[in-house]
Amino acid sequence: MTHPFIGCLTIKHFPAWAISLIRRHDAIRPLIVQEDDHIVALNWAAAENGLEVGMTASRATSLCPDATLYLRDPVAEFSAWEYVLERMNRITPFIESDQPRLWFAADAEEVRMSARYLGASIGFSTHRSTAWLASIQAGAGQTVTVEGDKQEAFQDAFPTPYLAEAGIGFDSIEGLELLGCTMIGMARGLTKRHLKLAYGREGEQVHDFLHPEDISPVGLFRPSPSIQKHFTLYSPCYDLPYVIPILNRLAQKGVEELKSHVVGQVRIVLHIEGYPPQQISRVLTHPTARLDAIIRFSERLLEGLFTRVKQSKGRVGIEKVELVLAGLLTGDMLQMSLFTERTRQVKSAVGRVHRRFPKAMKRGVLRAGAHFHEDRYSYVVWD
Repeated sequence: MTHPFIGCLTIKHFPAWAISLIRRHDAIRPLIVQEDDHIVALNWAAAENGLEVGMTASRATSLCPDATLYLRDPVAEFSAWEYVLERMNRITPFIESDQPRLWFAADAEEVRMSARYLGASIGFSTHRSTAWLASIQAGAGQTVTVEGDKQEAFQDAFPTPYLAEAGIGFDSIEGLELLGCTMIGMARGLTKRHLKLAYGREGEQVHDFLHPEDISPVGLFRPSPSIQKHFTLYSPCYDLPYVIPILNRLAQKGVEELKSHVVGQVRIVLHIEGYPPQQISRVLTHPTARLDAIIRFSERLLEGLFTRVKQSKGRVGIEKVELVLAGLLTGDMLQMSLFTERTRQVKSAVGRVHRRFPKAMKRGVLRAGAHFHEDRYSYVVWD
């Protein structure tokens, strides 16, 4: 099936969204995320209290003492993004990931429910770059579609400051506004050479937004490695207590295959007699490889899913149980997260070593969207 538009899903303030998902943070309570002493992301409640990205953490906490402050957590972001990919992969196999956004091929009606559930912003257009801008303009849980003959009208109504969410720097945005380009469509008369000379690579990117040519189809998505175990019952089972020992055995077999990995997400699928498969998944607050922890979490998920199915469909029989251990992480990725938990103490210690042995210290940098483990992180000199 061909789709007339390319879709782009964007999660704004993704570091804050990821921590909110992992920590089950109440959306009505302000949440801010700190990196290098500055706020890099916040939720809607924090923005309502006058907090902004770029503020120092000390100023933000003084302005809003009720705000919950977290250090940026790459492990939480990785696990949360795997959750998003899994959710979207239920809808379409055509996905290209570029955290915290992805391009996909699907109809608007198919993804509308997922957009609301995830709080994601989704844009549709014939070109990738326009779909990206449409997702930036869309509110959380909303979709915006820009048809081919409406692209210029869309650009004429797209505020230039919104380009910051597309990676355009403050200096370039301010320069365009000083030229009178309060909407990006007003810069349509500037040539690519003009924009490049004035703003460098960012100027070229603005030109590409104004004159999109990227209509390449979305490729087939290859899910990240996971461990899947299942058991088919000889006859449908109508009582949950008889299924729990089966789930425990599946968890035991799954943990035996983890080796050096830890689990970031647990998913359970129940095949119900006479109905399509029902599933539930959750991201773990603390990734683990402990069998007892995985069993406890799996049992709670199973009970919640079975209760939900009974409430909607009445008495049902379970024919097959599936347990999926996903969002697999390794110890070095967890250590990268722990390395940022005590930022000041770590920086002080690293600073002393760095002064004595210049350029000897290196830190890990997580690469978003990498499929293979060896590509997920790299080391750069600590400066």
